[in-house]
Amino acid sequence: MSSLRQKWVSDPAFKLFKKVLPPLSSTEKEAMEAGSVWWDGELFSGKPDFTKLHQYPKPQLTAEEQSFMDNELETLLAMLDDHQIVKEDRDLPEEVWNFLRKERFFSLIIAKEYGGREFSAHANSTIVTKIATRSISTAVSVMVPNSLGPGELLSHYGTQDQKDYWLPRLADGTDIPCFALTGPEAGSDAGGIPDVGTVCMGMHEGKETLG
Repeated sequence: MSSLRQKWVSDPAFKLFKKVLPPLSSTEKEAMEAGSVWWDGELFSGKPDFTKLHQYPKPQLTAEEQSFMDNELETLLAMLDDHQIVKEDRDLPEEVWNFLRKERFFSLIIAKEYGGREFSAHANSTIVTKIATRSISTAVSVMVPNSLGPGELLSHYGTQDQKDYWLPRLADGTDIPCFALTGPEAGSDAGGIPDVGTVCMGMHEGKETLG
């Protein structure tokens, strides 16, 4: 039965999709091969092993992370008025922006040596989730610098000069990242934009540089 399904269903469907879908770029291939799946891979097996799921240790906050949750985070939550933010000001109050900078909410994933908090992924997720119970706008404002922002990329792939300059500025909120990449059908899906670019060299202030 399986051989018949493969011959008359799977193979024709694969050939059809292969014609329709564009080939993977080298960058897309690298991204797909950069990691693997967790227990969620079991969901696609048809027979997920829930015993294996329960065997994973429950993530725990460190004492430092718990202290941040109990103090700085609670202070922030008390400052938030979602109706004022969304319906009246359409922006976070200036005192909230200043508090986010001062308490390094934008550097949850940046190493301490650069002024960041260097929290775990569990703490990052827990903090953003709790902020979202009071204000989605504030939660997204904290989430983006700690996910789509350049802090993660610079930490792993930046030169030492780039790390020394940018990471402290990102950590203290001097520079706040945003994500403004979009396209006709893409939303914020960077992989779905139709735009293309050409890498070239040019002269800037007497030096040859990219662009």
